[in-house]
Amino acid sequence: MTKDTWRVIVSRMSCAGKALEDWPLIANLLKNANVPFSERITDHKYHAIEIAAESLAEGYRKFIVIGGDGAIHEVLNGVFSQKEVSPSEVTFAIIPVGSGNDWARLHKIPSDYYEAVNFIARGESVVRYQDVARVKTMMDGRPYCRYMINIGGLGFDSEVCHRFDIAKSRGHAGDKQYLKALVTGFIFSKYLKFKIKVDGKAAFEGPALSVALGLGKYCGGGMMQTPAAEFDDGQIDVTVVGKMPKIKFLTEVRRLYDGTIFESKHVTHYRGKLIEISASPYSYMEVDGEPVGITPVSVEVIPNAVKVVSNY
Repeated sequence: MTKDTWRVIVSRMSCAGKALEDWPLIANLLKNANVPFSERITDHKYHAIEIAAESLAEGYRKFIVIGGDGAIHEVLNGVFSQKEVSPSEVTFAIIPVGSGNDWARLHKIPSDYYEAVNFIARGESVVRYQDVARVKTMMDGRPYCRYMINIGGLGFDSEVCHRFDIAKSRGHAGDKQYLKALVTGFIFSKYLKFKIKVDGKAAFEGPALSVALGLGKYCGGGMMQTPAAEFDDGQIDVTVVGKMPKIKFLTEVRRLYDGTIFESKHVTHYRGKLIEISASPYSYMEVDGEPVGITPVSVEVIPNAVKVVSNY
């Protein structure tokens, strides 16, 4: 192995098995593009966390993820789970084969395999630094910590995530399925009372439908809950959707896709380096589409935390 060798992590579960099914084709494209690599295939959910940590111990410093947002989230947390190698030495790339592919969308990575491989083959010319967020929650009554590379959410957001996860486990995925989870989740949604501090100062208190926290712009297959977010500005964008009539939600949902969510009178927007959130009685938290516990929550940015292959 040389320092230029990529560790490819193929997510067996991404897009109902499509990543594993398409891996032979992608492997041939990598070979034809003269990208040196050694692959590992996940056996189960969260296996990529273990593989990433093991790969760093073996000397790898560059990862290509064959999968979606959940897979890149796992690899990120594998990198941060160990202490021997600084995450800032690690480079992340993705060939998107997921249900939403929002992190790939953020970095303008082509969905076409041939184009995505050739983009990676360009090397250091397309590498940039990206911020990461440290997310602290409570899990089973104990403090819990995960790392975020794109977007997290509470309230309605975590409910939608839960419904979409159920759909994916049954072999149903894609943008239309996420929209169905979005609308169904809203119909059965409940308002929680949130308290939000931004950089130690009170920012919001009251009932809200959802709270989204973003380093990136996209979630749910192209929705923009945090359309002003930049992945390298050292800030976390926060979007709070307050109370609104349910019929109003159905007319406002287009704003999640056209980037005009801040024009809604029911929405407030904040930005900071440290976000602290509590909820009454409590709220579930999801990060990069993965459940990570309940409130109270603190989310703190780590500027320029990792290197990423980006076309942004």
